[in-house]
Amino acid sequence: MSRYRRTARLASQWFLGVALVIVLVLFFGAIVGLQLTSRENGERIHRRAVASLTDLDTLLPQIERQLHEDAGSGDSKAVPVRGFPIPLEVPRSEAGTLSGAPLRQRLLDEAARKLYDDGMSPWIQADSGPGQGVQRFSAAGAIYHGLAIIRDSYHKAFLVAAVWLGLMVAGLAAALAMTLGSWCSRLLVLGSAVFAGALPSLAAAVAIRFAFKTAQSDADSFADTMLDLGVDAMWIPIRTYLALTVLGMAVAGMGGLGVWLQSRGSGREATYVDAAPL
Repeated sequence: MSRYRRTARLASQWFLGVALVIVLVLFFGAIVGLQLTSRENGERIHRRAVASLTDLDTLLPQIERQLHEDAGSGDSKAVPVRGFPIPLEVPRSEAGTLSGAPLRQRLLDEAARKLYDDGMSPWIQADSGPGQGVQRFSAAGAIYHGLAIIRDSYHKAFLVAAVWLGLMVAGLAAALAMTLGSWCSRLLVLGSAVFAGALPSLAAAVAIRFAFKTAQSDADSFADTMLDLGVDAMWIPIRTYLALTVLGMAVAGMGGLGVWLQSRGSGREATYVDAAPL
């Protein structure tokens, strides 16, 4: 192979490798977004936010009393839940019997489902919304306004992004693998790319969680609730990026071991050929 072709091949390998790492960072981010905005995680996050920000345990006796009174009047099929910041309705057949813990769980489930399906608009429209006046560029404000992303429409957008980025990752990985000679070198390079794409994101996720945890020391009740929610939610990207980092390191390690064994085998063969009698 001529020197020019070797240089061109090396340059293409570096270009494909850097491009693969960049796309992997975006792909891993889409995967984390897909996890955070899934219905199970999304409703769990909203359920916890509603329980804390509405002070539901204090409001529950009044809501229960009002709901039982409204259940006995009118002829509509559903009874609105008055006194609750998020507009909800309960079937009239259940409004007169729901109370205590079952009522609390019902309100949290319905509110979380509504916020996940419709976004934060039901809360934002309320005059007594907990986010009124919160600073957008504070840690707590960023988490509160970030709750708007935890919804079904964003989950679908993350899914589309993950599919397209996954196809780009597959294409770049295949193109890069074709420029490499052996399966061991392919494992080494592709594993290193996964490691390089996941490790910075893992460090960023850990740093963000640490920042949320540190900011809790001098926060007011609302900010402390938001920060605690952020600390809990950050475990999802941390676990994902940690698993990807370990996977990349393991694959690269196996590839590196294979390359080393191949080089030792080639060295022994060359020594044997040199020592063989003519």
